[in-house]
Amino acid sequence: MARTNKKKAALLFIDGIDVSSPGEYIDASSVTNSVNFDLDRKLIVKRTGTTQLGDVIGGTGVEIMNGTEFNREGTLYNVRIGLDKIERYNVGTSAWVDVTGTDLTGTTADLVSIATPLLSGKRILTFTNNVDVIRKWTATDNTEALGGTPPVAKFVQEYKTYLVAANVGGGTDISQRVQWSDTADPENWSTGNSGSVDLIEDGEDITGMGLFGDYLCIHKDKSIYLGYLSSSTDIFRFVRKSTGVGTVANNSLQELPSGEQIFLAKDGIRIFNGISAPLIEAPINDEIRDSLNSQYAFKAWSVLVKEKDEVWIGIPIGSQEVGETVYKFNYKSRVLYKDSRTNANAAWLGSASSSVSWDEMVGSWDNNLERWNGSGLSEGAKQLNISTNLGFTSKVDLNALADSGTTITAFLDTKIFQDTTINLARWKVMQLWAKGSSVKIEYSTDDGDTWSEVSNSPVTLTSSFPSGTSPIMLYFDVFSAQIKFRFTNSGADETLAIKQFVVGYSSRESIT
Repeated sequence: MARTNKKKAALLFIDGIDVSSPGEYIDASSVTNSVNFDLDRKLIVKRTGTTQLGDVIGGTGVEIMNGTEFNREGTLYNVRIGLDKIERYNVGTSAWVDVTGTDLTGTTADLVSIATPLLSGKRILTFTNNVDVIRKWTATDNTEALGGTPPVAKFVQEYKTYLVAANVGGGTDISQRVQWSDTADPENWSTGNSGSVDLIEDGEDITGMGLFGDYLCIHKDKSIYLGYLSSSTDIFRFVRKSTGVGTVANNSLQELPSGEQIFLAKDGIRIFNGISAPLIEAPINDEIRDSLNSQYAFKAWSVLVKEKDEVWIGIPIGSQEVGETVYKFNYKSRVLYKDSRTNANAAWLGSASSSVSWDEMVGSWDNNLERWNGSGLSEGAKQLNISTNLGFTSKVDLNALADSGTTITAFLDTKIFQDTTINLARWKVMQLWAKGSSVKIEYSTDDGDTWSEVSNSPVTLTSSFPSGTSPIMLYFDVFSAQIKFRFTNSGADETLAIKQFVVGYSSRESIT
């Protein structure tokens, strides 16, 4: 049989990670693995880094358990809550200020839940660690115990004019209890419209609480309840949805702009639509289900990144004990990629104090991969704070090309390529359209067990993509039935963006 020169069509990585099938069976626009890349307008772009905010949190236990932006009468406060201490960030001094009062006494297994109900017509910050009494902070002085003898609870949530607590401590079926304060008075838990209800239909503990549209949403292991206000003496009524699944991590709950609620379950990431809770459409749940560290799954966290149409869920994978593997799910395109965030234990949004000016951008303008008119650069864009179990808080920074000084390694593995009409092929060349600092290109003929670098790799790139007719040419000479490729950038303070590539090969032997 005569050898025929062939090439694969131009390939774009627009469909995210797909581990639902062997690598040779997935679509060419999907990848078998990717870490620390973003999908931006159909370009694969190495993610930006972070800048550390202030110093390590105070106290004898430094793990940061949660944080929030607290709006008190139009003034915004960036607040983090650790094992012992509570601190607010002072932008003027770039330092964290202790507002603890009496130290907290929770452990690393006691998650922190936050709510901001109204008290006397003004928002207050309340939080619980399921050990100490619910605390409050009014943006003056230190935190203190919430008045009115509230219950000790795992979860708190503001809902309309009520502060609601769930999975409370101390008694029969209490872990299935939802309890609420009096109307517009989170310091009254005994008179007026205050009350409680035990959701005992399935005998399971409450595992999470959040909002779903106009409803209060209560999660259990195998069901989800929707609560709403009633005009009767019941005050609250709850309807049980037989979803067969609920969250295993309260801090993974996020209400999406699409009108859905996303959460981590035992078998992967699911989306609640008000009736059922199917797995997300992105074909990555096999990896999460098979690799989830079930002992620490409850420590997963999440944050909504609206300017990217994404929700980020940090999940403990393998031997990880906190959410270091961050799955980034685009709720519009249903595409998913992932990051590696070392020691990440919590994340929350806070408003940027000012927009980024032209002069403040690092490096050459042509080499910067962010869009100048992108919403992430605007004054109203939310600052994304990521905190660790080592006690540090950093902000995602479009100017940073490292994670608080630590080099970011980004890599992407393609699908397995093969020609279905042949047994062997001679793989010869890759045409690549990429820009940035540099890129290392490797190939594997054994599904990633071993890798070999192509002869003229790594490639030094420029600040612009090559023209359509003058791609970067990468040469190799490999005889195999299958081949896959890896693109890597592990350089300090480097950028990389990939538009597309084409692989050239020739038929070698016929199957028949």
